[in-house]
Amino acid sequence: MAREYLMMGVALGLAAGLTPGPLLTYTIVATLRGGWRAGITVGSAPLLTDAPIIVLSLLILHFLPDQALRIVGIIGGLFVIYLGIETARTAHHVNDIRVEADVDLRREMGKGMLVNFLNPNPYLFWGTVGGPLLIQMARERVLDAAGFLIVFYALLVGSHVGLALIVHSRRGWLRGAWYRRTLWALAVVLVVLGARLIWQ
Repeated sequence: MAREYLMMGVALGLAAGLTPGPLLTYTIVATLRGGWRAGITVGSAPLLTDAPIIVLSLLILHFLPDQALRIVGIIGGLFVIYLGIETARTAHHVNDIRVEADVDLRREMGKGMLVNFLNPNPYLFWGTVGGPLLIQMARERVLDAAGFLIVFYALLVGSHVGLALIVHSRRGWLRGAWYRRTLWALAVVLVVLGARLIWQ
């Protein structure tokens, strides 16, 4: 049974880590603007935000009206749209790719945490899929539940870290107009994702 739970952690962690969404997109933006350290910082945000999300999902979410989740989604959508506008401003003013040597990693982590914390998808996942699985595992064997969490977050955060490192290593391909176009494209993606969160 433990092996089955570990495989679930691998599959769900990879799916969560590689599925396009606000945090994954902003990880790319942060990497392009601030280098691999900024990208890894943003991509690691779930390690700090998901513990309260899991607790809220398991203990509170099922007792709250649907309106509460809608409010979280709207606020999160607006923040993701703001990040898209900020990225578009960068694309408008920048002439070529450059890494900010004095990038504020705490600020980037704060943005990543807000993106993840205000995204209703983690709440839905832990409230409908991850939470029940975790409870079932813990009832059978606490070590299975712990192993599932470790594998899940290793793959989820590892996917973001890997993407940040790949983007950083290939940034040399993005020069001049291509860099601006990439930022504009990411800005549009962030705005669309934000609008989708609000619509959902």
